[in-house]
Amino acid sequence: MKYLMIFTLFVQLLTAAPAFHGKRTFTQPDGTEVTYRLQGDEYLNWSESENGAILLYSKSNKRFEFAKIQDNTLIASGIPFSRADATKSASAVTQSYVSKDELRLLHEKRRNEHLSKMKSLQEQH
Repeated sequence: MKYLMIFTLFVQLLTAAPAFHGKRTFTQPDGTEVTYRLQGDEYLNWSESENGAILLYSKSNKRFEFAKIQDNTLIASGIPFSRADATKSASAVTQSYVSKDELRLLHEKRRNEHLSKMKSLQEQH
C-alpha cells in the first residue's frame, strides 16, 4: 500500500505542466484589445499583459480585470484593464496592483501547502 501511495504521488507530480505561454488577444467589452500570455501552473495561474499587468478574466463581467490578492487567493479586482492601462509602463501598472514579488510569494505558499498535504497523506499510509 505504501508503494502504491508513493507511485500515485510521483505520477501526480509528473502530470503538472506550465500554462501555454504563447500570446493571445482578447477584445474587452469597451473595445480595448488585450494581448496577454497565460502564466502559472496547477498551484496558481493568471494572465499577464504585454506591459506586465497581472490580470484575471472575470466570467461574470466577461472582461479582463486587474488581479488582487485577498485571503491568500488571487481574484479579479473588479477594475477592468483599459486602453489607458495598455499604454502605461510596466512599473506604473504593477505598482498599482499585484506585484510580481507578491505573486511569487503567493505561488510559493500555495505550492508548499499542496506539497505539505501530499506529504501528510503519504505519512498516513
